Amino acid sequence: MRPLVSIIVSSYNYAAYLRQAIDSALGQTYERIEVIVVDDGSTDASPDIIRSYGDRVIPVFRQNGGQAASQNSGFAASSGDIVLILDSDDYLAPEAIEAVVDAWRPGTVKAQFYLSAVDAKGNPLGVRLPNIPMVHGDVRPLVELYGYYPSPPTSGNAYARAFLERFLPMDETAWRRGPDGLLNALSALSGPVVSIERSLGFYRIHGRNMYAGAIDLPLIRANMRNELDRDAAIRAELVRQGRRPPSRLALNIPAHCKARLISLRLDPEGHPVPGDLVGRLALDGIVSCWRFPHLTPGKRLLASLAFPLIAVMPRGLLLRLLEPIFRDTKRVPSFRPRHAVAAAG
Repeated sequence: MRPLVSIIVSSYNYAAYLRQAIDSALGQTYERIEVIVVDDGSTDASPDIIRSYGDRVIPVFRQNGGQAASQNSGFAASSGDIVLILDSDDYLAPEAIEAVVDAWRPGTVKAQFYLSAVDAKGNPLGVRLPNIPMVHGDVRPLVELYGYYPSPPTSGNAYARAFLERFLPMDETAWRRGPDGLLNALSALSGPVVSIERSLGFYRIHGRNMYAGAIDLPLIRANMRNELDRDAAIRAELVRQGRRPPSRLALNIPAHCKARLISLRLDPEGHPVPGDLVGRLALDGIVSCWRFPHLTPGKRLLASLAFPLIAVMPRGLLLRLLEPIFRDTKRVPSFRPRHAVAAAG
């Protein structure tokens, strides 16, 4: 018998997009699915939309608690052997779950696929996420170096139930936002990851999500805090497995070094990482640019020049340049990361 797949639609005040997300889950070509829809205390029409589906979905209504709380509640209501969490502003291609099941092998912990970016109305933006090539098999070496490997946002990941049972429920305070980073990292430490070389879902960029492009210091620090919490979880899991944890993880990622350096420059008193020094972070950033496998030579050179400039430029100029410094080019590179061959299984 083919596995039962649970699709957990996690929703908070996205009534404008919710019906398309639920319809895409119910419209899968793969028949052995259950659809759980979690409403995280929405104050718009979302609860009424969910109720309109009757017994076609399993509804879960809860007080607002954030992404981890919503995902914890959805998983508790599910029973599938494979579990995909679908953000309610995203939607799936009809063949997404069938492709996941076809790619699944004994021992697989996670299957991932690309998401095509669309705007608020569903118009294609001509880019897919992640915007660098994914790898597959044993990706532990990448996680132990960076705490990271190329993965899509939440809606492009399907996890083995046995894996989720080990790590859920998540801490709902620490992971109020961005829990996919935690699950993606821990899944790589738990077994093989399958990457499907197709876009099988749609990631909506609409002004209220993490890829919306609005940049401010609290957002920078929230993302940075997520990365530091992810590092702590990775180290704890490696210790549990009897492995020696690395001394540095996120500091091997140029974007993380950039966020910490800008946080320290803009507001030293409010910077959340004690002991950080401007010069040290600039040096860490330069070193990470030349070690991180997902940068072209041109980007390595530009980043190497950018870190010293960020470290010394006047604060007012840094504030004016903040948006272009962080803007994602959304270009899909044509190169294959140098660690990809070693990581592939």
